[in-house]
Amino acid sequence: MRKFLIATVAAVSVLAVAAVAYAANVYTVDGGTSPRGKGTTSKPMPVSLDFDFGVKDENPAFRGTPIEKYFIAAEGLVTYPELFPNCSGGTNGVNNPDLAAVKRTCKKSRVGGGYIFAYGGAEADQTQKLNCVLELNLYNLKPGNYGARGKITKKQGGLAIRVDGVPPAPPALDKQYMGECALPQNEAILAPYKAVKVKGVTSDELQFTVPQSLLHPATGAETVVQFNNSSIKKKTATKKINGKNRKVGFYSAVGCKGNQRSIQVTFIDEAGDRVPVTKNKPC
Repeated sequence: MRKFLIATVAAVSVLAVAAVAYAANVYTVDGGTSPRGKGTTSKPMPVSLDFDFGVKDENPAFRGTPIEKYFIAAEGLVTYPELFPNCSGGTNGVNNPDLAAVKRTCKKSRVGGGYIFAYGGAEADQTQKLNCVLELNLYNLKPGNYGARGKITKKQGGLAIRVDGVPPAPPALDKQYMGECALPQNEAILAPYKAVKVKGVTSDELQFTVPQSLLHPATGAETVVQFNNSSIKKKTATKKINGKNRKVGFYSAVGCKGNQRSIQVTFIDEAGDRVPVTKNKPC
């Protein structure tokens, strides 16, 4: 079954808008956390997260260049997926072709959602824009080796970025048409977390590679995400830290250097060109 490119990020706290131009593309990120605050490693602060990003060509008549990989992190934001219900990344879980079945099977592991706008078209014709407005659901992934789809470790965990849309193609890229797409697609991208340091502060980075089957649904064709909007709820659980029971969130703030939090998003295209977008905002 032919498919459109679906790539999204589920979850990082971004506190301001940033835009960077590279070659023909212009990249934007925006978002926020609630509540705001530093938190500490000994007393993490649970937060809810809102996040969006855009990929557009400098020329508004063109689709832009497809992005193959995304690395997303915010200084001092970490995750505790091991404390929350999870769901398999296979066809018996988040990659069941039937969205209704996924929602039943993985109901308890859903941590957020949103929507995606995307264009598809011929590689030789950047002006061709086939509309796609996808429903986005984010699920906490069960650790395991899912073959070509990827591996989720027990230590770090990960998110499933589930995207769904069926014909007909919507008349415009508008949220009211969520779930409508020129070509049907119903699958999840598995996105593992990786522990990193951002400005020397412990952080978790969401990393994922968009499969070629989504980047190029047919010979000579490509798809480009134009805009992604997603959010992760403030969910809490108890974890023993330094001998004390602490309330933590699926996402928690554990600090930032000084009074500024560095937000880092790296967009990587198929040629391997990397565009880092960094923004420093008050913690």
